[in-house]
Amino acid sequence: MVHTDSRQNLYQLQLVGNVLCVELNNVWSKGTVKKVLAETQDLVDGITHQPWAALVDIRNWIMPTFEAFDDFQLIYDWCAANNQTHEVTLCRFEMQKNIIANVSNYDTDHQFYTHTPELAEKWLTDNGFTFLLEDWI
Repeated sequence: MVHTDSRQNLYQLQLVGNVLCVELNNVWSKGTVKKVLAETQDLVDGITHQPWAALVDIRNWIMPTFEAFDDFQLIYDWCAANNQTHEVTLCRFEMQKNIIANVSNYDTDHQFYTHTPELAEKWLTDNGFTFLLEDWI
């Protein structure tokens, strides 16, 4: 199942094996962040009993608005509290990496930053997660 905001192309969520794939685009408002949190909770409901990972693609994302930043942190807090153990982030700019690093509590063994989807796939599978790039839209 794929969740997407087709009107503004702000995000796409997809579960591939035990990996939540999240594509972020443009600038996120507080409403968008809350919608993504609710849809994330719905999508991963069936896998929260075991460790799962996220692939977060922020290459076309700018950032949350100032008013949305605290709620953006809620997504990370909820995921960590519900058995997300690893995250790979596809980023284009150092600023994007810094935004994620400020809200993520993962250490370097559990968080990986790259520009390359193929390296993201390798890191996820090397860490025991079921993920193939060809299954990700």
